[in-house]
Amino acid sequence: MASNVSMDKLIDVGGQRTTSAFLTVPELAELLHVNEKKIYQLAGCGEIPGTKVTGKWIFPRRLIDDWLLESSHGGVMHDRLLIAGSDDRLVHQICNHAAIDWQQHALVSYSPSGTRHGLRMLDSGRIDACFINWGASEISARRHLGLLRCYRNHPSWIIVRCVQRDQGLIVSRASELPQSASADDTIRTLVTSTTLGWAMRQNDSGTERLLEDLCSTHGQSIASLKVATHCNSETSAAAAVNTGRADVCCGVQSTASEFNLEFLIAAQVSLDLVMSRKTYFRTLMQDFIKRLHGDGASTIAAQLGGYSLLPEASLVTLDN
Repeated sequence: MASNVSMDKLIDVGGQRTTSAFLTVPELAELLHVNEKKIYQLAGCGEIPGTKVTGKWIFPRRLIDDWLLESSHGGVMHDRLLIAGSDDRLVHQICNHAAIDWQQHALVSYSPSGTRHGLRMLDSGRIDACFINWGASEISARRHLGLLRCYRNHPSWIIVRCVQRDQGLIVSRASELPQSASADDTIRTLVTSTTLGWAMRQNDSGTERLLEDLCSTHGQSIASLKVATHCNSETSAAAAVNTGRADVCCGVQSTASEFNLEFLIAAQVSLDLVMSRKTYFRTLMQDFIKRLHGDGASTIAAQLGGYSLLPEASLVTLDN
């Protein structure tokens, strides 16, 4: 029957075709494109259907087929990597390079939809991983953990700490700014102004959260800012400032440099990558994480300016 074709087809493992009703650990590892250690971990915690016979794990092909179909939207498929969350120029470029390198065998997609929206998609299994930033680095470690615990599937998630970036305010060169004031005094002048028009980001973004923090620090409510336009990306917000539709927006140094705009650093922000434990072990994800810490990323970060890359990935697990 047509419905049984995918389950009954021959499996090609190591150049040999087999119709066995059961798969061994090496056969399943090759089929899923993960290492054998990961297969033992999945089997040991009951995440993958299998049983032990005379001390060795075996896996029923039909149940594995069903498990793959049920889990495919959660990121098990080895030929695609779907990433969303915080909007970042360095991530854009790394994803573009990966897309070119992987184009013959895999797809990578990056949708910068904002921190909270990205986490909702991760929680519902629509994406594989989500970049998040939720305030200054000195408090983000605590904030990120608290934020993730708002989501149902957070016990299965891990955080990969990898990038820090300078974030602050992008200002039109035509704006009248105090010439001798400190950066902090200038930021206070901007967030307490009743005349400057702001290009505002969506409420779910980490950028908007940082702006809320800046306003609170200087005794101001973000709701009292004069809104010139709303933007769903940092590039469109900076473009609004560049074209005169707004006077100021929240963003990063590299975006300000691209548009030849003034930049006032307000904080260093941690950009963390969130995913499930099983996604972390996938071959594509391991490749992507290596790219975040490789020489290519360092070169791009230096060209953009305002980035600090951690020498290697730091993992944080979440408690219930």
